[in-house]
Parts: sequence; C-alpha cells; structure tokens
Amino acid sequence: MSQQDVERLREASVRVFGNRYRAELMWALASADERGVCLGDLAAARNAPASAYQAPIRALVEAGLAERLPRTPGERRRWYRRSDNETLWQCLKGLLSCLAEQSVPMRVG
Repeated sequence: MSQQDVERLREASVRVFGNRYRAELMWALASADERGVCLGDLAAARNAPASAYQAPIRALVEAGLAERLPRTPGERRRWYRRSDNETLWQCLKGLLSCLAEQSVPMRVG
C-alpha cells in the first residue's frame, strides 16, 4: 500500500469508523499471516505512533474481531490476530481496499 493509499484510508477511516487508524489496522490484520500484527512494527512501517493503534485494537478485541496473542517467553512485542471468521475478513479487506483507492467525500447536511 502506497503512502497516498494510506492517507486516503486514514481520511476515510475517520468518516466511516470514527477513528483515523482503525481501517489501517483492520487492513493490516486482514492481510497478516497466522503470526498476526505487532502494533509497534505496524507503527514503524507506517510512520505513526504505536499508541495510535491502541484504541482501535481494543475496540476490535472487544467486538470479537481480533484477539490478543499470548506473549512468547523473552518476546517484548505484543501480537494480535484477526478472528477466525474468514468470510467476514475477506469482505472487510474488499471494503478497505475500495476505501484506500478512492476518497470518501464529506457530506454536510
């Protein structure tokens, strides 16, 4: 995903999900392998503060869309994985891809 796509996704995320980083985190979860996503690694890759992903991951965990994985002994990083509902995550990935490709217009009134 290009930086331009990331910015479009962040703009759309605010309007659609009420949080600038939620859609980006969902995209990362939808695209991740079995290991999942480390918020610190995602933040470093996207040039964002790791704290920006804390509220969105909490919301996804509370909704049952993601799970916090147990820490491996000696590992400082915290990993999260998407839920096992592959159909849902494929739909979300399609939605997120569309949001990243086009600007979501702001409507007033």
